[in-house]
Amino acid sequence: MGFLGILVQVTWVAVMLSELAAAAIAFPIALPNCPDKCGDVEIPYPFGLREGCYIGQNFFVNCTNSFGPTQPILLGGLTATNFSLEGQANVLTHMAKDCYKHGVLDQDLSIWTSVYLNSSLNFTISSSQNKFIVVGCDTYAYLNFQQERGNFSTGCVSVCENTRYIVNGSCSGVGCCEVNIPNGLNYVSLESRSFNNHAKVGAFNPCGYAFISQQTMFNFSIDSLHSLQHQNMTPVVLDWAIGTETCKDVVNKSGYTCGGNSTCIDSDNGSGYRCKCMEGYLGNPYLHHGCQDINECENPNPCKLPREKCINGLGNFTCSCIKGYHLDISAGICVTNQSSELITLSVRKYTYCIAP
Repeated sequence: MGFLGILVQVTWVAVMLSELAAAAIAFPIALPNCPDKCGDVEIPYPFGLREGCYIGQNFFVNCTNSFGPTQPILLGGLTATNFSLEGQANVLTHMAKDCYKHGVLDQDLSIWTSVYLNSSLNFTISSSQNKFIVVGCDTYAYLNFQQERGNFSTGCVSVCENTRYIVNGSCSGVGCCEVNIPNGLNYVSLESRSFNNHAKVGAFNPCGYAFISQQTMFNFSIDSLHSLQHQNMTPVVLDWAIGTETCKDVVNKSGYTCGGNSTCIDSDNGSGYRCKCMEGYLGNPYLHHGCQDINECENPNPCKLPREKCINGLGNFTCSCIKGYHLDISAGICVTNQSSELITLSVRKYTYCIAP
């Protein structure tokens, strides 16, 4: 075998060992022997794709290709696009529309819709990461919801005779308005209505639109007035939690699910609790040994002084001068042990010489 062949073989072995090492330190996200992916979406415990892999029926994820590409479907029929161990799930929901042709309602394009999350599922619409958005120039819309057995509504109005004062990237009231989502919602219905059937604005805005959207995912522009009629789904962030009890009530019970090196956090949008790895640990806090120590001494090195090394510990790290050096606290640097001794001897000699 020539030199080039040996070099290629050695390189291949090095790459393979590197990949194996990376796989060895990867933190597991699912229970042992449970699948952790549906299509391109990772499915972390407490969610799961089959019986024995999720914490409860509410966290079952149906991995199916019945609607086209393989995708995870939550109970209630919502398509999920991402699951976060910080207590969020990204899903797709329908938007409400009312569209008109020459002042007549277009039944094929118009839809009034709802987002229903069974209260027992412990999913709520995130009030911090979503907005209720209304788009149109002849539009008023409602977000209807229930709280504590009462019925409530919120919404906004957007009217504009032309696009002259519409500012791209701004949902400030001209062509687009938005309102905050109340806390703790698990069922809402959306209605989009028109004042004059878009008769005066139909040339550039044939429809009115009402939808909930993740704040960072919608960027309003003049084109939105027309283009949204071809869009049916919008990205929404859900908050999720375990059970209905607080940390104080559940931490000493058998059903408590937070693993080692983790802490319990009460849900701030509805009932229940979440788990979080303690500082210095990373992984899935819902697994028994899910939170694993982070080696803080890996790149970038947190120790900044010259001649200083990092020593990793469980959940923490310390910085220490390398062998032969120690920290001079007054100077804030690592100095050699020998130079320190010479300085000490010199000071002692000088003191001795001037003594009476």
